Amino acid sequence: MARRIPIQVRSFGSEVGMPGVPELAEWLKGVRGEEADLTSYRLSRSLDAQEGVTAPAAGGLFYGERWREAFIGMKDGVLVGEPGTDPEAVVADARLIRARSKEARVSLPAPHMLDLKDDYIGDEEEFSETVAGAYARLAREMRDAGVRGHVLVADTADPIELEVLASRKILFYPRSPGEFDLELLLEYQGDLVLPAKDLSRAPDLMERFRVRRLILLDAREEDLAAATAFADPDMLDVGGYCEDGCPEYWKRLLDRAFVTR
Repeated sequence: MARRIPIQVRSFGSEVGMPGVPELAEWLKGVRGEEADLTSYRLSRSLDAQEGVTAPAAGGLFYGERWREAFIGMKDGVLVGEPGTDPEAVVADARLIRARSKEARVSLPAPHMLDLKDDYIGDEEEFSETVAGAYARLAREMRDAGVRGHVLVADTADPIELEVLASRKILFYPRSPGEFDLELLLEYQGDLVLPAKDLSRAPDLMERFRVRRLILLDAREEDLAAATAFADPDMLDVGGYCEDGCPEYWKRLLDRAFVTR
């Protein structure tokens, strides 16, 4: 008799729109005594949408603004003074996330996605290293407060960012893998993220690099079945990043996250 094997569903983030005033006011009533604001609301709602997801991720691109605000020495996204970080707000976010999910990671834009500028250091490479180092410190503060790790949504494979940040606790998510230097990314991380429609690229990449997990974006049953021709089910994940209609989006991924053997 055929056996149905469940496949883990991994989130890389879930976008949340701006709420109306009545909705936000009602939510704030339920978090009295906690530090909470509009970003806190969006983080919490992003997790609510992911009910049942094996590896949820609070946040998304919208969460980048919180990190911009945590950089000391920045004015309107431009470094104008001695760089540093103020982790108070992101640590409060970490505690909120931890209270709602012990498995949740935090999703936000990779450093190059924030479009930060330098008017203080005067050296492009040193500036990039400084920003990446600030990311590492803030991520560590959030992990110390209880979150499992971070997802960095990326448009390009930046060597400095990968060198400083890629680790078991910080995963880079290529937003457009077809236009991304996956070979460079796989030199730093063992998770291969591919759209299910590009599954044919996986065998070559897995042969040339040490791939720990194959994560297929928006995979269907037939995609997962095809992947088992060269990957064991226990190294497969279904990945997703939701931009709209999120509760139904995650439910659809969960419903088809299995292989039959």
